[in-house]
Amino acid sequence: MNRASGELCRLFGIERPIFQAGMGWVTTGRIAAAVSGAGGLGCIATGGIMGSDELRDHISHVREVAPGRPFAVNLLLPSGADDRDTMGGLDFTRLQLDVCFEQKVPIIVSGLGNPADVVGEIHAHGAKLVCVVGTVRAALKVAGLGADAVVLSGAEAGGHCGPTGTLSLAQDGIGRIGVPVLLAGGIATPQAVAAALALGAAGVSVGTRFLASEESDAHAVYKQAVVDAGERATAVTRACTGKPSRAWRSPFVAEWEGREDEIQPYPEQAIDHFWRAYAGAIEGDVEQGFFPLGQCAAAIDAILPAAAIVDLLAAPAEAAAEAPAE
Repeated sequence: MNRASGELCRLFGIERPIFQAGMGWVTTGRIAAAVSGAGGLGCIATGGIMGSDELRDHISHVREVAPGRPFAVNLLLPSGADDRDTMGGLDFTRLQLDVCFEQKVPIIVSGLGNPADVVGEIHAHGAKLVCVVGTVRAALKVAGLGADAVVLSGAEAGGHCGPTGTLSLAQDGIGRIGVPVLLAGGIATPQAVAAALALGAAGVSVGTRFLASEESDAHAVYKQAVVDAGERATAVTRACTGKPSRAWRSPFVAEWEGREDEIQPYPEQAIDHFWRAYAGAIEGDVEQGFFPLGQCAAAIDAILPAAAIVDLLAAPAEAAAEAPAE
């Protein structure tokens, strides 16, 4: 490990600088327990819609299967959200945050939006805050607000994404953000992790590679889409939520190509179409579903146990730690 990754592991109480990204409906307590149990940081995704009792059940599962291991809960705080029943509605987010405080969740991940209104409350309850952002400007802002770590997520990433590639973000941002920086977007192999560490990142946050895991709750059709994907299998679209999101080029995504001016802003588009994310992720509905997917799917050729993925990705950090000093 480099110095930054060692500091990251000490800060979050983990053994390996590998974060599992939160992905709605797909990353529940099952995969979070497996990743945390393997020494990384597992994450339960609320997807902006998970109910309080369900969230409590997933938290209990992680603590039962991986006792004493740190884990995170991912919340959505999208700008423009309101109290309507959509992805990231304010009512749901408040309930989910209260459950996290009640259950003493050690780490909160802000997966989308501005955490300014809750960062003080999160710290007051003894939790750490990790913010996922798509620009260096946003990273500097959330670090200034008090985020304990930042995930710089490049345009290659699946799901909601920013406009800039991971490599460019890393070169611009690492070293001047002021808190530990993890890279996300396009990371599915140990070679990619080694590159992130060589750039000075403290660690990586990985989504698509964990999507194709045995513990992922994704439908078998979705997992197979990851394995079968080529380098042009994805597209960035606003068709599901009104916010840019990278996904598998499904029939639903394809039907909006050339009709982008008809897409409504968030939350109106999400009100009409967010159900498609569940149809894709859990029901495997190829015709009507929406399937968030990163470009690195082209480098994934097998569905593996989550712990095996952590072992694979952590190998470069551990090799560097074991290397004799010059």
